[in-house]
Amino acid sequence: MAFSDDSGGFAFSCEDAKMSICASTWNTRLSQLGRIAGRVCIMTGALPDLEYISQIVGKRPRDMFIIANTRALLEAKQLKSRFPLLRIALHPETNAKVVLVAPETVWVSSSDFGKTDQIESAVGLHSIAVYNRTLESLFNTVWAKATELPHTSA
Repeated sequence: MAFSDDSGGFAFSCEDAKMSICASTWNTRLSQLGRIAGRVCIMTGALPDLEYISQIVGKRPRDMFIIANTRALLEAKQLKSRFPLLRIALHPETNAKVVLVAPETVWVSSSDFGKTDQIESAVGLHSIAVYNRTLESLFNTVWAKATELPHTSA
């Protein structure tokens, strides 16, 4: 039986996908970040291990947007002070673990954006349709309801 669009999500076909089980990290998945020109949008519940996250974000701290749960306020403020161009917003109900890299890459993971010592898995997709639907239906919708941290001086 094929999936269909309904209130629980949308159906899609994808020619290029990857399942990562206990074998990849956010640093590995985003290893080419410094060479990517497109917008990067990250949704996470927590921001575990700021040094690790800083190594990733430091590759290209511009045109990057993060939505984290409000429980990550302290870490979000510290990250914003390190990378003033980073756009960070907080939302009390955010627990999604999704990274969107324009124009077509979508990572959906069981782990928050950061470093973990847990057994995790992720699915990566190269699909313009999935990227666009996820950006509009999830990321932009939550961003509009989140509270963005103010810009700081470097």
